[in-house]
Amino acid sequence: MVSRQSELLRVLAELAAELPQPEWIALVDENGLIMACVPAQPPVEPERISAMAATSVMMAERVLKEIDGGKARFASLAGSRRQHLTVVLGPDRLLSIGLGPQIPAQETFGPLSRKVPELMEVLRRKFKAE
Repeated sequence: MVSRQSELLRVLAELAAELPQPEWIALVDENGLIMACVPAQPPVEPERISAMAATSVMMAERVLKEIDGGKARFASLAGSRRQHLTVVLGPDRLLSIGLGPQIPAQETFGPLSRKVPELMEVLRRKFKAE
């Protein structure tokens, strides 16, 4: 029997295969908990990933409020050793992606536009054991 968790992991793995060398892809819920992550053991602690996803979106929302920029869609932070891209999937879901510093963030947009609709469909779908 197919479960929500297995379907989430499948879609995240497919997204990871399309992205340029992701270090992790994690789906974070409204409570700051990771619902699914590829790989299962990312190079950064899962608690840090979820905390930074929430923090980056809060920062983006504050900046956008100051400039009357509307609702946040994504936040991108880039450092000399790693990048963190947070995609807002809705009021209760974030997608956190870790990338190396040399990867242009815009290279993620094509794969995201193809896989996010499928990810959202899995989140909406009813599964038997629910």
